[in-house]
Amino acid sequence: MKMTEEAQHSKQSLKTLGPLIHNPQVVQRLEEQGISIAAEPEDVKEGSIIIRSHGVSPEVLDKLKAQGVTIINATCPFVSRAQRRASHLSKQGYQVVIVGDRNHPEVIGILGWAQGKAKIVESPLEAAALAVYEKIAVIAQTTQPEDNFQTVVNVLKDKTNNLVIHNTICSATRERQEAAKLLAKAVDLMIVVGGKNSANTKKLAKICQEAGATTHHIENVAELCEPWFNNIVKVGVTAGASTPEWIIEEVVLKMEDIKKEQEIEQTEAAVEEEKAEVGEVETDQEAVEAQLNENMPELRRGSVITGRIVQINDNEVMVSVGGKSEGIIPINEVSMRHIDNPEDVISIGDEVSVVVIKPENDEGHPILSLKRAERDKAWEKLEKTFKEEAELEAEVLEVVKGGLLVDVGIKGFVPASLVDRGYVEDLNSYVGTKLRLQVIELDRGKNKVVLSKKAILDKEYEQKRLETWEDLEEGQVHKGIVRRLTDFGAFVDLGGVDGLLHVSELSWGRVDHPRDILEEGQEIEVKVLGVDREDERVSLGLKQLKANPWDTAAEKYPEGTVVEGTVLRAAPFGAFVEVEPGIEGLVHISQLSHEHVEKTEDAVSPGDKVEVKVLGVDEEAQRMSLSVKETQPRPKQQAPQQPKQQHKASRNQQVQTEETGITLGDMLGEEMRRKLQGKDE
Repeated sequence: MKMTEEAQHSKQSLKTLGPLIHNPQVVQRLEEQGISIAAEPEDVKEGSIIIRSHGVSPEVLDKLKAQGVTIINATCPFVSRAQRRASHLSKQGYQVVIVGDRNHPEVIGILGWAQGKAKIVESPLEAAALAVYEKIAVIAQTTQPEDNFQTVVNVLKDKTNNLVIHNTICSATRERQEAAKLLAKAVDLMIVVGGKNSANTKKLAKICQEAGATTHHIENVAELCEPWFNNIVKVGVTAGASTPEWIIEEVVLKMEDIKKEQEIEQTEAAVEEEKAEVGEVETDQEAVEAQLNENMPELRRGSVITGRIVQINDNEVMVSVGGKSEGIIPINEVSMRHIDNPEDVISIGDEVSVVVIKPENDEGHPILSLKRAERDKAWEKLEKTFKEEAELEAEVLEVVKGGLLVDVGIKGFVPASLVDRGYVEDLNSYVGTKLRLQVIELDRGKNKVVLSKKAILDKEYEQKRLETWEDLEEGQVHKGIVRRLTDFGAFVDLGGVDGLLHVSELSWGRVDHPRDILEEGQEIEVKVLGVDREDERVSLGLKQLKANPWDTAAEKYPEGTVVEGTVLRAAPFGAFVEVEPGIEGLVHISQLSHEHVEKTEDAVSPGDKVEVKVLGVDEEAQRMSLSVKETQPRPKQQAPQQPKQQHKASRNQQVQTEETGITLGDMLGEEMRRKLQGKDE
């Protein structure tokens, strides 16, 4: 489930290969969130596919890879271990025997890893029907009952002289089954909660039944029947591994209500029976009591009355409701939360509404519930809030499997995927805080409330996005949050609208990667360079908010200035040198050294620090000509011996050298001089 929630935030389509878990309610919720089910690998043509915990065969994985989809493999580690052992043992020549349900996806997958040559047995009887083999390796479906596996192993010992046993039953499954077995022996009735198509949960129900307890396998609270609990003293509850916490809690709460209602009915029946035996005789005392109770409200089971808190004890609260005796609120009926001290939630003198649980106990006191009255009020408020799609605030009580429990007068559930717009790594940080929430699912009959913070944030985000698009104009300066860094730039959230800040627009100087100057989550100011509403694209700039260094380059670096620079890159015709961030100039290959330079890399390398002389600056074209050799002393030259017969060009070169000391090689480059000489010769 966690891997699914993480993958859900990608922009790719997302499917699961078969139902993710054996729980219809969870599967339905995932479908409502856009995560559909693919029955076969061929049904997935693009996006991402989640391999559920049962795993699949190598052939299925190969098909998915060939179709080019992204595979998210959530195979249970215990199943993966069974797959690897089946593959390894099969290749070693063992006859692999799998103990499990031959139609279960996990067993079908393991069979594929055994090259399709394994034998599947579900019982000791099927194991006895196998032939004799030279060597046998036995492994188990991870949810197999331990007793069944061991019995099959004992049968297989007579089928070979070389038996290898690998107990691949999941330890968590084994512990859960053992705990269910022990619990079933200690109670009169067992309720097993989980998907009807879950092999794991069906095995739990079978184990409980065989342990001697009357057992009912249900999927949700709606399947509970009150008659099951008649004359029952102890009830045990267990659940399949894939059953969500909130479904289990609904079942337990409903069972508690059934128990209390039966206790009330039994008490009322006993009172009526006693009255029938004794008879009703009018006495003066009864007349007095009638007078005392003249202003007392009618106390019927389930009726709501108003009273005032008059006393608070450690285990109960006394409430004045009129008449001769006060009502009692047991401590477990004060609040839906666990409390040690009632004064944490109520005070003496408070006027409260309470529900009558029992009109009168053995001592004549009405038994009342503040919790149930508050729950009724909460349901009325929730139904109104749900109808109006209004917002409410609730405190987070605890983290449970798959999300958060919050206090909305009753316990509401916030799925982890609906806590925020993005994936939340640690839900524990929310405990004790208050969240703005919207009710997205409500079922009073099932005592079910599902809420979402994400729904509110999505609405606000969309509203903000529309407002931002309406206001965006080229040339504006906006504050934004850096949301994502890539090789080519950064995406900046301007308020519901993401704009691209290209790496070339980050700085006037060279930037190798946006992370060199930006961090995700950083707030920055950017300039809007372009707005394309049709394609919903915004281009941004950061360097435009700073002065362009080229505007003052000619003044700062007049011709003849010597400055230290850094070689940025080499080219066949020279090297580019940065004299300050945003300003770089070209050192032509002829200006790298007084000596002939064949390749730029022979003289300088990127990252080298060099002294350069400014030969010229063109601010408009943003170009600068630089020289390295002009910063170096000229080597002494020996006059070469001239041939007796010289071409006119050679004589001109000699004259020019004698007069100025500068050769054509200096002016045009050594390569050009050689070409000219070659033509002469």
